Amino acid sequence: MRISNVIEIRNTPENVFSWLENPRRAIQWMTSVSKTEIIEETADKIGTTFREIVEENGRGTELCGVVTDFVLNKRLAFHLEGDFNTVDVSYTLEEKGENTQLRQNAEIHFKGTTRLLLLFA
Repeated sequence: MRISNVIEIRNTPENVFSWLENPRRAIQWMTSVSKTEIIEETADKIGTTFREIVEENGRGTELCGVVTDFVLNKRLAFHLEGDFNTVDVSYTLEEKGENTQLRQNAEIHFKGTTRLLLLFA
């Protein structure tokens, strides 16, 4: 499944990016993420590993992630692996006058019975 969104935010790319790359800030706007933890951080951020807990309707699952692309104030991408799915997410920021255009692309691949249930949904 692919999901793409583009929004314009009345703020600078630097400020918008700081909400994407900082796990403590990101958890504030990603409502399903209840906990996040950096496991190992690399100097250039690419290869940084992390873990997060995602909860919905009182049920939670752990996802392990790795940063796959990082250009300060411009791009951030990561790969997440969990029991039920894998997710590749990328964020691209572009200055548009006084605004920042934020583009998100996500590709979700479901595993096991979750995948089978989606075939019949």
